[in-house]
Amino acid sequence: MIDKELEPQDHADPLRRAGYEAERQMGHYLRRAFAEDPNRFVFHNLRLERRGEAAQLDHLILHRSGLLVVESKSVAGQVSVNGHGEWTRWWKGQGRGMPSPVLQARRQLDLLLALLGDHTAELMDRSLLGLRQRTFAGVRGDVLVAVSDNGRIDRGTDVPELVKADQVPDRVKAVLQAGHARTFGSFGFTDAELTRLRAFLRSRHVPGPLQTGTSPAPRPRPRPDSRSAAPVRTSQERQAQARPRPDMACRACGGTDLSVQSGKYGYYFKCAGCAGNTPAKPVCAQCGQPGKVSRRGPAFTATCTGGHTWPYWTNPA
Repeated sequence: MIDKELEPQDHADPLRRAGYEAERQMGHYLRRAFAEDPNRFVFHNLRLERRGEAAQLDHLILHRSGLLVVESKSVAGQVSVNGHGEWTRWWKGQGRGMPSPVLQARRQLDLLLALLGDHTAELMDRSLLGLRQRTFAGVRGDVLVAVSDNGRIDRGTDVPELVKADQVPDRVKAVLQAGHARTFGSFGFTDAELTRLRAFLRSRHVPGPLQTGTSPAPRPRPRPDSRSAAPVRTSQERQAQARPRPDMACRACGGTDLSVQSGKYGYYFKCAGCAGNTPAKPVCAQCGQPGKVSRRGPAFTATCTGGHTWPYWTNPA
């Protein structure tokens, strides 16, 4: 299934435009392979932030055993990798070194796993009659680097993650089948966990600035007015204000008909569908610190240890 489509972009810079076309080509192949697959969930152009750092995932596939990142690379000529793992891009006989896209994809995957780990209690079930919290410790993480169809690969050394774009769907299926065979009986996301993970990833996407090739017209500077002066907010604070309700789901059934209740151990979400409980554990979008929930009528706010406060939830009337 396609959970997040590729966002349209209009780049003036030829290199950026070629990069977007490579992503669009890869998106076409993944759609043909997985659009009707109920067990693989594809996210295109997913941008996530954590503690001041950002990861731009060209393509992410969420599956029962874990996560697979596909990094698209536009190559009009040839790309080569020597025995030391050093990458070179070639065009008209001229070579230029480039960072390893395999390591780049792994760093992005590491940030994603760290972000998910911050929200373990919200996303993962509890096992052994609710006494033990499941974690992401056993999750499988894989990366592939897709070179555009019109590019050539010179394999001076074996790089199993490096493939042509049209070969990616078959390679993805092989990786997932191998992963299922190795992890059978030890780790696999439950249906409820997959539902929560899909909702979480969609809600955490932070679009980056689009390079359109034109400079926006300057905004008129407002005249000073002490009555309307307001502190300047960071992008993360604006994000939190724009999304006051986290995209939560019941950890037992995946339902979203929730309300915040208070109990012996603090605030929690009560599911109207199955009467299950899910911990309310907000995390600050600005500094990544855990937040403490407070209530005023049906509205709930969260305040982190860094002193940031944001709207967290409003119970239905």
